[in-house]
Amino acid sequence: MSKILLLVSLLMTSMFANSAPTILKAVQEPLRVHGKETTVFDIIQPDGTKGFTGNKGELFDVILKNETSVPISIHWHGLVVPNNQDGIPYVTQLPIPPGSSQHYQFKLLQAGTYWMHSHFKFHEQELMSAPLILKDTQEPYAGDKDVVVMFQGFSFKKPEEIFNELQHQPMADMNMDMSSKPDLNDVTFDAYLANRRTLSDPEIVAVKPSEKIRLRLINGSTASNFWINTGKLKATAIAVDGNNIQPIQDRRFQLAVAQRMDLEVTIPKSGGAFPILAQVEGTKQQTGIILVTSGTAAPQLSEQANNEIPALNNKQEFLFHSLQPLAKKPVTKTLNYKLTGDMQRYIWKINNQVWPHVTPYKIKQGDRVEMVFTNDTGMAHPMHFHGHIFQVTEIKGKQLANGPLRDTILVLPHTTQKIVFDADNPGIWMLHCHVLYHMQAGMMTTTNYQDYPLPDYYVDILNGKIPADAM
Repeated sequence: MSKILLLVSLLMTSMFANSAPTILKAVQEPLRVHGKETTVFDIIQPDGTKGFTGNKGELFDVILKNETSVPISIHWHGLVVPNNQDGIPYVTQLPIPPGSSQHYQFKLLQAGTYWMHSHFKFHEQELMSAPLILKDTQEPYAGDKDVVVMFQGFSFKKPEEIFNELQHQPMADMNMDMSSKPDLNDVTFDAYLANRRTLSDPEIVAVKPSEKIRLRLINGSTASNFWINTGKLKATAIAVDGNNIQPIQDRRFQLAVAQRMDLEVTIPKSGGAFPILAQVEGTKQQTGIILVTSGTAAPQLSEQANNEIPALNNKQEFLFHSLQPLAKKPVTKTLNYKLTGDMQRYIWKINNQVWPHVTPYKIKQGDRVEMVFTNDTGMAHPMHFHGHIFQVTEIKGKQLANGPLRDTILVLPHTTQKIVFDADNPGIWMLHCHVLYHMQAGMMTTTNYQDYPLPDYYVDILNGKIPADAM
């Protein structure tokens, strides 16, 4: 940890010394989908509240208890944190054994819609994730009511079985030519969930006529991009990945894996029922919730839309303009990342390297860093960089004059896309595709600050002393 971040952490710890830490428990619990019960993970507080809600400027003082039967590690997705608080097994910490706990303390520097999820093995596919909502008490609140919606793909198959099937697909089922048309979905899920419920039994959210609702939408799926449809309600997008944008009105929005979006909608004076739907790209499959005013019956909705929807195209990215853009500065360090895949062996690579057999790029504090992603595959890759907020600057050779600030960018097939960020948070930071099966198949690396001390377990995993499947 840098001296500045260490000093801030110590000061904040002193300021909140009399406050009791928040307890978060990783648990195993039953889930019923389509009339069939299974066991999944969850991250809850002792009263059953899912995830965490806090305020910018406060101390994130959390004891994470592992009440599951397996080791765990939880990442605070999108938060700018000291490196040793990032929750990455064998990179920033060791896994937390069953029955053990770990204490996290850092200042909350941001406000917005974030989430927490496992970064260990395939646990994220088994729903080890939850919302992480941060508010800013210094800014006027946008909305009368928050409605948080996390979208997820669900399968009765164990994720290890899904992964094994992907690695041993029949030759005829493979898109062998990586220059051919895009392949949209590696995994066909048994159901898609919104707040852990399907459209056959959706969450019904009570709202009032004329009420302004802030929808905090989280794509927590491990492998599926969504089109968001607000139906009869015209929506205003006000933030992406926790960062405010100039308001944009529409009824349909694109939400890639791991991305978040805040939408404002106003309930008509006449009231009614208003589905908020998420449809998987390239399919008819959909999920969602229903906003309902008193005295109105919620409609019966199908999990199959009337029409198949196309692939995400990132056109909206050119419409999103940051309200707090990065300062204009020349790039002092450019990092090039070539994304490739071997569908026959189901291996996904960054710069022809498969995690953990990687040679990380190095940057130094104070750099204005440009990352250039060149996707040579037929699939889109949502690339997530830890510990930093970046600005999208170029897509398909087209410059974005004032692109949105993000932590996850969807790199479309056969395109080059660019981002920039300021190297102001020393550490060893993960960079990976957020499609879980691509990440587990090797599409992951780190970007390291020069002279940052390397933990022994990180050195060991790079040197092969810890098996790659330990993560």
